[in-house]
Amino acid sequence: MSVATSHTTKAVANAPANAVVHLQAKTLTKRFGSLTAVDNVSLDINRGTITGLIGPNGAGKSTLFDMLAGETRSDGGEIVFNGQSLTRLSADRVFRHGLARTFQIPQPFPEMTVLDNLMLAAPGQLGETFWAPILRPRAIQKQEEEHLERAFEVLRFTSLDRVASTAARNLSGGQQKLLELARVLMGKPEMILLDEPAAGVNPTLTALLLDKIHALNDSGITFLIIEHNMDLVMQHCHPIVAMASGDIIFQGSATEARHSHELLNSYLGSTVDTGAADV
Repeated sequence: MSVATSHTTKAVANAPANAVVHLQAKTLTKRFGSLTAVDNVSLDINRGTITGLIGPNGAGKSTLFDMLAGETRSDGGEIVFNGQSLTRLSADRVFRHGLARTFQIPQPFPEMTVLDNLMLAAPGQLGETFWAPILRPRAIQKQEEEHLERAFEVLRFTSLDRVASTAARNLSGGQQKLLELARVLMGKPEMILLDEPAAGVNPTLTALLLDKIHALNDSGITFLIIEHNMDLVMQHCHPIVAMASGDIIFQGSATEARHSHELLNSYLGSTVDTGAADV
């Protein structure tokens, strides 16, 4: 079964009235000293959607991502995924629940091959336990064969099969973004948080990456995407959520976003690129 058809839940493109909430952020707050990076944010992500998260630098988008993925502990609020609280779980446990994330700057193991990066990302490896190599060698071998099969399936889907034996450090920026996606796909996630997937990627590989995102979404995987490329967001995301100064200032469609005075004022007043990283 292909990577893009391994999920049975059909994507819901336009979030109908009876849409099922997949991920909930309830009054999330995060402070860094006197700075409130995320201020009492509540957000529902419906199952099967591609939600775009936009906002000027320093809006709090990356901090919100870090909390949802278990990378950063919130100072208040709750995170609910598939009806279960993930609020106090570590990133690896969040991943095992089916919620995965990529990073704006890819973080592969640079000296390892593309294939080995995927094999290392496979969850629940028996060989990592102390007694299993002695007591369960056949089970370990069988699992490794299954992981290898899955890795090549993911490599073919992401069009990285031709560079499977290439060291990750030798990949182009676009290929490294595809490798980020491939690594999280090894865990068969239900939802993926993508942090600026198109940043630093040439148009050809951006189009390829978007094709893969839509194929996965059509198979039922939910996406929440941080992206500064407004054309990409307007064309490929629904709904769109905007943050500014740690708070959500807009939720709606691309058409509604284009006519939102609060959203336009936020961008016109604070989108000059000073080189500062997003909080």
